Order: sequence, then structure tokens, then C-alpha cells
Amino acid sequence: MNKRSSTRRRSYDATERKTFRSSLCHLLQTEFPGVFGPAVTRLFSERIEDIYERFNPPGSRFRAGQCLWIAVAVDDPPRRHRRIEQTRLVPVVLDLVTADDVEEAVSGSVRAKGRPKTILRLFRQAYAQGGLLTEADVSLLLHLPINTISAVVLKHEREEGQTVPRRGTIHDLGRSVTHKRIICYKRLVEKKTTSQVAEETFHSPEEVEYYVQSLRRVHLCHSSGMSEEDIAAATGRSLSLVREYLDLIREFNLTDIPSEGKENK
Repeated sequence: MNKRSSTRRRSYDATERKTFRSSLCHLLQTEFPGVFGPAVTRLFSERIEDIYERFNPPGSRFRAGQCLWIAVAVDDPPRRHRRIEQTRLVPVVLDLVTADDVEEAVSGSVRAKGRPKTILRLFRQAYAQGGLLTEADVSLLLHLPINTISAVVLKHEREEGQTVPRRGTIHDLGRSVTHKRIICYKRLVEKKTTSQVAEETFHSPEEVEYYVQSLRRVHLCHSSGMSEEDIAAATGRSLSLVREYLDLIREFNLTDIPSEGKENK
């Protein structure tokens, strides 16, 4: 670079640095004087700018029918008394309307028939991008009651034997027994391996074995003639959870469950 070009570069240098990041640096240095040094200020500003860019992408990144939504990170499970402000969030791009949806509308398909497909699509798309939606999220996105979302998901899980990757099941929130049922059925009735069940149900191998071993313990206690209350005390599980497992044992007609150890093949 010659001397003239170097001088011209210095002339425009300040203009080039009139950015959102520079404003963040100024905010940190003026609002929190003495707290952040120059290096930490730059690093902190870069991280904030990165978060801002991810949560506010330009409209050019979206196709018609898509929208941006904020989901809870798959790998950040809840902890006791932990609020959403203390949870890692990820932006996800969802297809509210697809070309297939338009074709179905043109062909006169009943809208209600398309609901399950759309509901399941949103949960799966978020999961594929590292995020988990709740039934409340999908309720808002589709302007449908939460009960409708829940009914569609539970019906699909029971009829197809497939877990829908929503936050309630992946992070084991709420009282739904459906994912326990699917996991135990695949492992104990279909005799699939732990790793197969984990892949098919969006759970880790450790989580799969947790549910299966819990059912085995309940079954062992029940086979010994223990009451539901005694089983709860012996296994450390709640009475309602013990009853859920007993219902599964009866539903699957599990008269003899091998007491095998953890298997992750």
C-alpha cells in the first residue's frame, strides 16, 4: 500500500468503525466504568453482536412461508428452579407454509387433515436445528389451542410408535407417559438394542436405560407381591410413576422381564 492509499485509509477509518459493536463498547465503558478492560470489552461486544446477528437474521435468508422462532437448546436440559432467562436459547427457521401445503389447499383438501403434518413438521424442524419447541410454541405459531396440539401429538405417538421431539419428552417435563411407553415397548417388546431405541426416540442411551431399568425394578417388586406403596418406597419413585409402569407392564403383558444390565450396542 503506497503512502497516498494509507492516508486515504486513515481518513475513512473512523467511518468504518461506526458500528453496532463500537456502540456496545461505548455502552460498557460508560455504564460500567472500571469493570471491563479494553480486551474484555472487545470480546464481550463481539459475543453480543454474534448473538444479535443470530437472533435477528436479515429477511433475505427466509423463503416465503418461513418464520424465525426461538427454541430451547436440545443440549440444555432444565434444572430445579431454573428460569428461561437462565436457559440457552437457539433461533430456528420453521416452515409455516410449504409448496405441498399450497397444493393441498388448491386441491380442496380439508384443512383439518393437514394439521397433524404441519404440527409434527414444526417440532421436527426445530429439533433438526438443535432446538426444542413446546406445545405452547406450536399453539401460538398455528393459532390452535394447546389441547389440539397435544391431542395430535399423542395420537401420532400412540398409533405410530414414534416419539415427537418436543421439549416435554426430550427434557422429561410434565407427566406424559407416552415417551416412556414407546421406549419400553421398543426395548422390551420389540427387543431392539439400546442404541436403536435411543436413535428412534431422540433420547440418549442413558435415558433409554433409565426408563427400562425403572420398569424392571417395578416389575421385580410387583412380582414379589409388594403393594404399590411399598414399591414406591423401595424404588424411590413416586406412587403415580409406579402406577404408570404397572400399567405398561399389564399393557405389554410382560410376565417375565430378564434382569439384564445396561446394554448400548
